[in-house]
Amino acid sequence: MNALDPYDTSRGVDDVAVVFRRWRAWSDEVRAQRLHARDLRYGPSADETLDLMVPHTGAPLIVFFHGGYWRRLHKDDTTFVMRGFAPLGVATAVVNYGLAPALRLEEIVAQARRSVSWLRANAKEHGADPARIVVAGHSAGGHLAAMCAVDAPVAGVATLSGLHDFTPNLRAYTEAWLQLDDARAAALSPARLAPAAPTQVLARAGLRESDDFHQQGRALVDAWRGCGCEGSYAETDDNHFSIVERLVDSHDPLTGAIADLALAAGKRHAKV
Repeated sequence: MNALDPYDTSRGVDDVAVVFRRWRAWSDEVRAQRLHARDLRYGPSADETLDLMVPHTGAPLIVFFHGGYWRRLHKDDTTFVMRGFAPLGVATAVVNYGLAPALRLEEIVAQARRSVSWLRANAKEHGADPARIVVAGHSAGGHLAAMCAVDAPVAGVATLSGLHDFTPNLRAYTEAWLQLDDARAAALSPARLAPAAPTQVLARAGLRESDDFHQQGRALVDAWRGCGCEGSYAETDDNHFSIVERLVDSHDPLTGAIADLALAAGKRHAKV
């Protein structure tokens, strides 16, 4: 990876298009065979839809946001993450949202927050427990998950190779489609903000990613520990794309750790 472009994730694989085709094939299979509800509308625009898989009534819910640097990909490319969570008894909502540069990042964040708000109001109708929501995401989706936790209390946050602080390097890399000034960058950096309430934070990055991604994960955990959160950061033997592919496998330790955030929330809820 070139030291001058530490956020260029495509440099970590031979052909990112091959990765994305694999993700779409896995996701098509999940939607064809196992999906509970597809293309539920959570907001006013055509982009604001989500897919939902609920393995049993009353299951805790993981709300997952895809990556793509806020400018590419679609929920239909990452529905495959449901495959690992369902056997563990955890429901999953995979959220779609509009993309930059057509939308400012503030509106993308607003859409993510609307999706969580909609699920709080409607998840019970579909069999999931709206009182036990964990927000999760990959890359830019990790940023959106954390920004949702800034907006309203959640049971946990899981971020894989997430982007949590608009450092100079990140701002330079995303300038063409985000065009953030200093004030907007600070207001959109969850590592510089406080969560709405103390929560559990799980952050992971790949050993085969740049140090900048490692710093992003540590930054969120360290900052939110100062806000009363319990957090863990670790690195797995992955590149930027293989880390999220772990969620296909219900036996993978990372899948289990994220599911445990939701399941532990269920145990805490049951004691109330």
